[in-house]
Amino acid sequence: MRSSAELESIRFGVYLCTCTGTSLTIKYIRIVGTHNTVNKIFHIVAFECMFTNKAFTIEKGLIVPTENVATIADCASVIEGVSRSRNALLNGDTKNYDWDSGYTCHQLGSGAIMVQLAQPYMIGSIRLLLWDCDDRSYSYYVEISTNQQQWTMVADRTKVSCKSWQSVTFERQPASFIRIVGTHNTANEVFHCVHFECPEQQNSQKEENSEEPGTGDTSPAGQQLDPHALRAPGGNSLPSSPGSNSRSPNRQHQ
Repeated sequence: MRSSAELESIRFGVYLCTCTGTSLTIKYIRIVGTHNTVNKIFHIVAFECMFTNKAFTIEKGLIVPTENVATIADCASVIEGVSRSRNALLNGDTKNYDWDSGYTCHQLGSGAIMVQLAQPYMIGSIRLLLWDCDDRSYSYYVEISTNQQQWTMVADRTKVSCKSWQSVTFERQPASFIRIVGTHNTANEVFHCVHFECPEQQNSQKEENSEEPGTGDTSPAGQQLDPHALRAPGGNSLPSSPGSNSRSPNRQHQ
């Protein structure tokens, strides 16, 4: 004879509101327990399911976003790169950065800046803000992936001197990981990026072009950390600040 918990699990179903205009409709979700190390019952404490009433476009089974999905609110995260403030790259602050804070970086020739989106999307553009509080220029390339195994290069600017805002457009394709790899900095051996968005927001670009690049306040959003407590993914100290003129890849942040 089945226990009440087992009978409840058989009847378990979640009704989802149907969003019109999509190519995929989900009405029920079935969760089936297959193992419990203590007894023969599968237990669920909480379950959440999200939906939206917004109209959106589906291509090859994936959403084609029009709004920036590389945000903290959309559950995107920076999974590689070093910063004094967690997720400074995605907090939307393009004004409050200076010589000491408000950017994410990586040592040239080692590592990258990598963003993970909440899910795979069909994307065809991104936009970056390179650190621009002086007259330096950077070179870099951008790759995208859905599994961190196979990567597709969508921008090769390794032989280009790049400053401030960067628009990158490419043939629309699935992506859930975006990797930005700096290859050159005319000032030192570190690549610094202030802001990342995906896809590129045209309205925001018009607003930014009408103003000078921000060098603003010294207190970016997010918790401030002791710079000496930060460690790069490889275990090294935080790379040189934009103001450092050292070209030694092992020099600690001053």
